[in-house]
Amino acid sequence: MVADGRTPEQYAKYTIPGAINLPFTETELALRTLGCRRTEDGWDCAAAHKVAMFCNGVWCGQSPAAIRKMTGAGFPPDRILYYRNGMQGWLLQGLNVWTPGLAACFHI
Repeated sequence: MVADGRTPEQYAKYTIPGAINLPFTETELALRTLGCRRTEDGWDCAAAHKVAMFCNGVWCGQSPAAIRKMTGAGFPPDRILYYRNGMQGWLLQGLNVWTPGLAACFHI
């Protein structure tokens, strides 16, 4: 999976084609979406999907914050890839973007 860790408003304007929105502030949403399940002791992420996270660019802390929260809750670090260049790098390379609009965000 490819996950945009930016806010829903940023995601709605443009994102990498095929990316889902997992806002950096929504750890529980991210864990559930990526295949973890809530248990009495916390989170069981044995069946978690591999995910490539990105945010705005090398200067942005949104994806690193999300990754810290996810791994702190029990998400396996070896199932996380981090696209450090983010949207800034994507756009500078002239690659295509997708405009999903707010209706595509998970919080709606």
